Amino acid sequence: MNLVLIRDCRTETAIMGHLLFNGTVVCYTLENKAKAIPCGVYNIENSKSPKFKRELPLLYNKTVAESRGIRIHAGNTSKDSDGCVLVGMGREIAPDGSLTESKLAETMVTMLCRTVKQMVICEV
Repeated sequence: MNLVLIRDCRTETAIMGHLLFNGTVVCYTLENKAKAIPCGVYNIENSKSPKFKRELPLLYNKTVAESRGIRIHAGNTSKDSDGCVLVGMGREIAPDGSLTESKLAETMVTMLCRTVKQMVICEV
């Protein structure tokens, strides 16, 4: 099973993209441009987030330590991310990027990540 985040758009404050599962778009993504993690291959492990108090996917690799706490979670704008990957079912690119229906996307991605163990982040 293959999970890929393709970053396809940059605004002044955000990096936006698509999350694909086996080549099919699952949802949209948004990251805080100033705090985004580097492109690369990441391990994914669902665990209970101390901050959000619920099960969420955790991303880590040799460059980004597990202790940094990079999560995939709901949020609408870059202000909702401290380096995490936000997910939503819809997106608006202008003026600074935003996501809609984030809670639905978070639930779907969290369930998907119970079986997926790696994610690739890349740019077009």
